[in-house]
Amino acid sequence: MAPLKAFLTQLEAKVEYVARGGDPRLLEGCLNIVLTGNPGAGKTTAARLLARWLRAHGLLQQDVFVERNALELKGTHIGWTCPQVKEMVAASMGGCLFLDEAYALSGSRDGDRGDSFADEALRTLLTELENNRTSLCCVLAGYPEAMERLLRADPGLLRRFPHILRLDDYAPSELAAIAASTAHARYGLRLADGVLEALAEHIDRVHRADIPKRNASLAVGVIEAAMNRLASRLAGEAAIGGAAPDPAQSNAADPRTLLAEDFGILHSRASEEGERADVLRRIRLLPAELAPARELLLGLCARLSLAFPPSGGADDGSSLLDRAGRLAIVGADGADGAAVARLLHELLRAHGRLTGSLVERSATA
Repeated sequence: MAPLKAFLTQLEAKVEYVARGGDPRLLEGCLNIVLTGNPGAGKTTAARLLARWLRAHGLLQQDVFVERNALELKGTHIGWTCPQVKEMVAASMGGCLFLDEAYALSGSRDGDRGDSFADEALRTLLTELENNRTSLCCVLAGYPEAMERLLRADPGLLRRFPHILRLDDYAPSELAAIAASTAHARYGLRLADGVLEALAEHIDRVHRADIPKRNASLAVGVIEAAMNRLASRLAGEAAIGGAAPDPAQSNAADPRTLLAEDFGILHSRASEEGERADVLRRIRLLPAELAPARELLLGLCARLSLAFPPSGGADDGSSLLDRAGRLAIVGADGADGAAVARLLHELLRAHGRLTGSLVERSATA
């Protein structure tokens, strides 16, 4: 939300200037904004916060927030689109009109202007905004690339929308805070002491590649998965992807407290290093007939240790490992392929690349 905060700080300076006797016409400019950001980056939340801020500072005359998906502006028959758009703008007068997925007004997500209904909706919207430049705030929101194509397709948009803000992806620490807030607000749960910081490191190490695709929804998913582990742990079952509960923890039996293991996080750097060392020792003990598998696992172990140091973030080399894993184990009768698969799973889990359990099945079952 840093770009939005900077924008509001600039507006606040103008409000303060006018309050001290400055020319009030300084606040009569167009407030229309384009908000872009990846999925879950908070575009809708930002628009609502913006509307409340503008109203609280007297820049909007009405406590009105009209939220629509841009697809709703497109008519299904000739003569329907224009009145629909005008009615929506009229309902937003004095307040804020928020149009999500605004790239739909370009005709398609690929920027194809071949959709006559979308073209009519966009032309009507721009005309209405031009006729009411200071009577409302209109916010167009969408994914960055699609919105850039829309802005390039119609130069009139840039004149009517002088402010373009791109919301950054959430940082791991912010996602951890969102997860903690979600746990408390939705489920009445709290994180045990020290877990918030560990969760931020865990998100950075394990879920970094997913952040641009999910953002805030990633934090919600992390909490939902942790609740499943919490239920399994309290029921006496093996925690999915977690270490065994530590009896020394006073919160171990508290049904309202999420522990590190509920997030698939090892308790400490020492225990993490110990688990990695144990897996490495057992890899080295693989018999001679499994020498090719042993060398493969040792090489993978070296790469993982370099890219994912214990309880720390990954370096740039981690991108080599952010890919789907596929491995076929072929051997003569009696070769223990299952042992290799189990060690591979434990190796990846010890380095934070897997959080789930190993499922073993026979192809003939």
